[in-house]
Amino acid sequence: MTLALPRRALCLLPLMGAASAAAQPLPLSSPELKARHLVLPDSTRAPVPTVRIAPGYDTVLEFDAPLDPDSLALEGREERFALVEPTTRLVVLRPALPLHEDAPLLLKVGFADGLPPTHATLALVPATREVDVQVRVIRQPRSVAALESRLEEVLARCEAGSFVKLALSGELRMGVTWQHLEAAASSRSEVRLAEQDVYRTRARTVVVATLRLSPEARPWLPGEARLLDAAGREVRRLPVWMDGTRLQPGEVRALAVELERPAEHTDPLWNLELRERDGERGVSLLPFEP
Repeated sequence: MTLALPRRALCLLPLMGAASAAAQPLPLSSPELKARHLVLPDSTRAPVPTVRIAPGYDTVLEFDAPLDPDSLALEGREERFALVEPTTRLVVLRPALPLHEDAPLLLKVGFADGLPPTHATLALVPATREVDVQVRVIRQPRSVAALESRLEEVLARCEAGSFVKLALSGELRMGVTWQHLEAAASSRSEVRLAEQDVYRTRARTVVVATLRLSPEARPWLPGEARLLDAAGREVRRLPVWMDGTRLQPGEVRALAVELERPAEHTDPLWNLELRERDGERGVSLLPFEP
């Protein structure tokens, strides 16, 4: 399938400039530049997906899940590539020499979360008439059933307000309790917890955290929340709702996480950690009773 090149790919095309062409004759004459999607197989027995590359052209691999850049392994990296640059989402390849037609080079990189599949393996092959300048690598495509379920959730939120849905669910029959927690002042972190509120109904708990971003920091986008047990082990991951799409430098915004209250005895205190989307910054919330 041929796609219109995304802006990121177009921005990288000037890097394939005259310097590379002068250093080595191009093996292709006016090739067609391609941007496409590639789905990783769910079985180790399936054929390894291929990516077509050529000297003089950068290939950008964009993954839909965070990577561990240090785990990248590429055959012939030192001999055949002028640039191999992995990040937490991208791998940029710039071949220096043509590849052998009968000897694809394997690229392997691990995912940061350790969930299956734990790594991606791609076979780099020489381009003939088409060069893959941008490839979006999809780790786990969503099924039709999953997409329909997600659509129903979004429509449900649009059709009625949250308070209406809470009343219809019966959660309000036993009342709502509220607890306010003050955060200790701290100037070390770029993203700081200012205050925290905990709301409890019969079966659910909602934690609302007010975050403050320092004026000199880059914007902070909410990713997910991680529920930890008393020993610091991850119990599960939860979605995060925020007042707005991102926290800008110097801003203060509120985020909310909803949890199911335990039906039986559990740890006396729960711990939540808010993680940034596609980043390393996180915020630990104050421990609270379920």
